[in-house]
Amino acid sequence: MFFWLREGVVEGRAVHVGLVARSREDVNAAYAAAIDAGATDNGAPGVRAHYDPRYYAANVLDPDGYSLEFVYKSWQHDH
Repeated sequence: MFFWLREGVVEGRAVHVGLVARSREDVNAAYAAAIDAGATDNGAPGVRAHYDPRYYAANVLDPDGYSLEFVYKSWQHDH
């Protein structure tokens, strides 16, 4: 599990939470559930090649405006 802080403007919507998924399918399911629950799309499920070709994620803003990222990084699960 990772947790990091970075400098930024202090405001009510300044939170970004990354949730690690076990598969691409779990990323897709979490994204769909969040949208169904009232979240707003902030990046549909897909590869984030600018990070790594094995980085698969989806991003939403919850109803309060907080940023949520559902992410699957295959190298974290390959053993």
